[in-house]
Amino acid sequence: MLLLDRATELLLENRLREAEFMFKQVLKQNPKNGKALFGLGRICMRLEQYDNAIYYLKRACEHLPKMLDPLYALADAFIAVGSPVDAKTVLEYALSVARHNAQIHYHLGQFYLDHGFIDNAKQVFEKGLECPPSGVSIFMIFELMQLQSAAEIPALMQRITELEGSYEHPTFHIVAYHAMATGHQALGENEKAFEFYQKANDLQLSQCKFKTADMLPFFNRVLNTFNQDYFGKPTDKVQSTFTPVFIVGLPRTGSTLLEQILTQHSQVGSMGESVIISDKIVPYLEMRTERAFPECALELSTSMLDYCRNVYVDEIKKHRVQEEVVINKLPANFQNIGLIYKIFPQAKIIHLTRDFMANAWSVYSNHFAEDEPYFCSLTEFQHYAAIEAQVMEHFKPLLKRSIYTVSYEKLIEEPERTVQKILNFTYLKYEPECMEFYKSRSKVETLSKTQVRQPLHERSLSRWKTFESAMEKALNNEKG
Repeated sequence: MLLLDRATELLLENRLREAEFMFKQVLKQNPKNGKALFGLGRICMRLEQYDNAIYYLKRACEHLPKMLDPLYALADAFIAVGSPVDAKTVLEYALSVARHNAQIHYHLGQFYLDHGFIDNAKQVFEKGLECPPSGVSIFMIFELMQLQSAAEIPALMQRITELEGSYEHPTFHIVAYHAMATGHQALGENEKAFEFYQKANDLQLSQCKFKTADMLPFFNRVLNTFNQDYFGKPTDKVQSTFTPVFIVGLPRTGSTLLEQILTQHSQVGSMGESVIISDKIVPYLEMRTERAFPECALELSTSMLDYCRNVYVDEIKKHRVQEEVVINKLPANFQNIGLIYKIFPQAKIIHLTRDFMANAWSVYSNHFAEDEPYFCSLTEFQHYAAIEAQVMEHFKPLLKRSIYTVSYEKLIEEPERTVQKILNFTYLKYEPECMEFYKSRSKVETLSKTQVRQPLHERSLSRWKTFESAMEKALNNEKG
């Protein structure tokens, strides 16, 4: 028992190799120890060794039949290897053995939402609210606020009132405020809606550890590092079997929508919002050059660049992407364009833009899990938008043939023509299946997961106008 406890402690400290050794020692004594098998499965998940994770987690589930966490982990492992059908089977089995557990209802409901089974998600969340209340109850109400009809919203609001005060952590209050705001907006009670959006965002802003202005020195270094001299130097001749495409810009400018449209093409696949560059490639370069990013990009050798390419290709393989064009739709990659160019000179950058007020409202009226100031303050978002615009205006003249700008408005108003132009930019022919993106059951984890399951409509272009005066007042007050 002491060995197992120590292994678990090491896992919590992220000392994975030591934890792995100890878990295996436990299994030598007892090959059926479910907790040790679960521990090894968790380690494999962290190391992104998904096939090994499935092996250990399956065995863990056999020997821990009453525990839900191994089942959740096994479902995540199946999703990671592109087997959502198996993940669905696991989660539905978990529900069958824990029907009175709100947590499993929430997990399964989120799975249904991610894969476009909206009615199933709604039913599971409704059943989940019949379970004894728990921390996820607020989150299920929040999801239902966006799925239910107006007639059903007052009852959900009453449930929030009943749960008020049950949980102390600010996250629960932020989500509850967003849920109330969504409900009031659906009922046409716009003043009340804005009041709750403001409460949610003000509380979340108070949790942020930095201001957008704190990022200015970093972005100034990006502009100074990736200058004309940098781009004037010869690049490696890269023989690549795929074309990397990066969709960049501000949040809520349509990156998920565009990704879903493009991936209906027979030759386009996606890694989703992959952080491979910032989380793996940049730390490697900083370690090798002993210089921070972006200055580490000034000392790139051919061997370093080859290593970076291999890391990126390995990530593509993990995502089981086999198509000719591979999308990475992480909006914040706009700060990495200079590095991307050196690693993949043939990369294509699609820059998405959107009317500022519409964009600002879309950010302000959605709940982002991350406590970052530009997600929960109109003025902070205005500062961030100005930085992004400055960075993109810097890169565009330096990489004229590699960057293509698309406005969200054009994508909505002239979808077919716009998509044809984008595909032409990536050297692909248009396929009409692209316009049937809303029928897809591919996984979507972003805030747009329900919107992209519907045909295109123009409501999103003017939704912000209802709140225009309140937004302007808030912008002026925050500045003051």
